Amino acid sequence: ANGPSLSGALLMSASMALSTDPADYAVPTGKGETALGEAVSDVRLTPEEWRRAMPAPQYKVLREKHTEPGRQLRMPKGFDDHFEKGVYVCAGCAAAGQDVPLYTSDMKFDCGCGWPGFWTNVQGAVYERKDADGRRCEILCSRCDGHLGHVFRGERFGYCTDERHCVNSLSLAFVPKGGSEKVHPTYDGPVFPPAA
Repeated sequence: ANGPSLSGALLMSASMALSTDPADYAVPTGKGETALGEAVSDVRLTPEEWRRAMPAPQYKVLREKHTEPGRQLRMPKGFDDHFEKGVYVCAGCAAAGQDVPLYTSDMKFDCGCGWPGFWTNVQGAVYERKDADGRRCEILCSRCDGHLGHVFRGERFGYCTDERHCVNSLSLAFVPKGGSEKVHPTYDGPVFPPAA
């Protein structure tokens, strides 16, 4: 098929209007709670369709697990220093024609790592799996399996989840509260492959 594949149960939720109000998304409140979920993997394109649907650096980040340079992607190139109210959607799903919210501005914080940092995600929208080296946990979009970055725990930033989602700006698009137009990072430079 040329378009994304959607399971029946998710077809209805995918067709609903995207809420751009961060207050519409629940967040964990109990110590140690997480909003991480499981892979759904229902937004699918062939590798060639993914390549045609997005710029090369974004493709490499989302589909080949590359990393954008840290501390360099400030607005408009990226979202590290971006704190406008709204919702961050998956750039991979957006390229496939789906609005899939991953994070909100209320979940974002200035963690100082040089990439956008979030203390939680939209319930079930992100899942994790161990990197091949077993040292870090990769985070991925639950719908398209696009690489987002990594989740770190135990850093004591003061949030109940005790998580820091370190996310590549190129994995995201932003929709301002009350708006409908997506804001995409403008960065088009080199990205770096995962360590072998």
